[in-house]
Amino acid sequence: MFNSILARVLALTFGLLVLTLAGLIVIMQTPLSSRIFDRAITESADSIAELVWLIETSPPEAEGAILSTYASRSRIAWIADGFSGELASDRARQALLTGTDNAVAQRLRERDIRFDEVGALELARRSGANPDIFYNTSSALQMAVALEDGRALNIWLAPSIFYTEAAYAPYFLIAVVLVVTVLLGFALHAVIMRPIRVLEHDAELVGLAETAVPVSETGPRELRRLAQALNRMRLRLDGLIREREQIMVAIAHDIRTGLTKLRLRTDGRENVPVAEIEPDLAQMERLLSDMMAYARAEHPVAEHELIELRSFIAALAKASPQMIDVTQDKASDPFMIAGSRLAIARMFENLFENARRYGKGWVGLFVERGAAGLTIAVEDNGPGIPEHQLGRVFEPFFRGEASRNKATGGTGLGLGIARAIAHTHGAQIRLSNRSQGGLRAEVVFPAAMGM
Repeated sequence: MFNSILARVLALTFGLLVLTLAGLIVIMQTPLSSRIFDRAITESADSIAELVWLIETSPPEAEGAILSTYASRSRIAWIADGFSGELASDRARQALLTGTDNAVAQRLRERDIRFDEVGALELARRSGANPDIFYNTSSALQMAVALEDGRALNIWLAPSIFYTEAAYAPYFLIAVVLVVTVLLGFALHAVIMRPIRVLEHDAELVGLAETAVPVSETGPRELRRLAQALNRMRLRLDGLIREREQIMVAIAHDIRTGLTKLRLRTDGRENVPVAEIEPDLAQMERLLSDMMAYARAEHPVAEHELIELRSFIAALAKASPQMIDVTQDKASDPFMIAGSRLAIARMFENLFENARRYGKGWVGLFVERGAAGLTIAVEDNGPGIPEHQLGRVFEPFFRGEASRNKATGGTGLGLGIARAIAHTHGAQIRLSNRSQGGLRAEVVFPAAMGM
């Protein structure tokens, strides 16, 4: 239910408010409430004395207006025929009510004044008997003052637990705010910061080895998503590191193989024809060139420029040393992207070379624009690739079937370079086997990229 940080903060704030209100209600049911009522009597003494004086000196028809004017959110008054049975005399409180210098208040010293403290449960019980009583408080003080005509003026006070006198109110309110703020701060720290600390601790211990413990995916929903993202990033970093390790191993192996061949060719011979060692040197040079291209494919240094893909790809196919069968759809609208001419040319030249090397003499280029964007496909009529290896052929130096090994002249980096260049240009590249035999390499530039 409380799986998100927002839900926890809201629940925590609501719970703290409820506890605060409950605490205030409890306080009002303790002896402290007597001190609060005494303060309310002292603060209201002059207004109560003036109310008694107005009632007794005004005509009967004005009593309703006087009582309604006196009423507020924290006090009400009405006139009854006599005292109710719950009321009792209290000399100390009567002294508080009549102890001011107000001459009107001093007239009440000899009056019969009775008091009663009413708690929350008693207020609820009396709700049916007297609908005029307010019930938006946890306790109230009822006092009744005998009037000259024998009736009783009932006054109900619902004093605030907060100090309202100017001398104490600011300090009391500041203290309450500080206490609530500190409690809320500790609660938020326990609910939110503790899971963050756990995530921080786990992130410090994360490693890239197979036996490394991943980040714990616990806590609020947002932190779980963050932990999942960190674990995914860990897997990507692990894959990149393993890929780089494979590349380094493959480079070392291929260069060592070339050096071994050179050593064997020159062992014990003073004069070695250049023609014998040239293929090995060319192979190592091609390997190093492809490695540099692969390293730079995802971070091209060439500036991007506007390229119209239809005409650009058609020109590449026409300039290819091998005949390429070009088929375009009937759409004539241009498809412009911002990219590197050198990088895109390298990508499609790799695909052309891959189709030429492993096909049986035929290479097809298909250009079609659809709802998904511009699709450019390069096809051959070779043996294709086993389905379970279609995703792996993009890995550096991966060689599957014998027809696709380095004996054919490839370094195993061409498709990896093509995929990296496609990604940097916002395109997707995927491979599939043709139903009539051969491989189809498809590059899709999203429709949103077209200008």
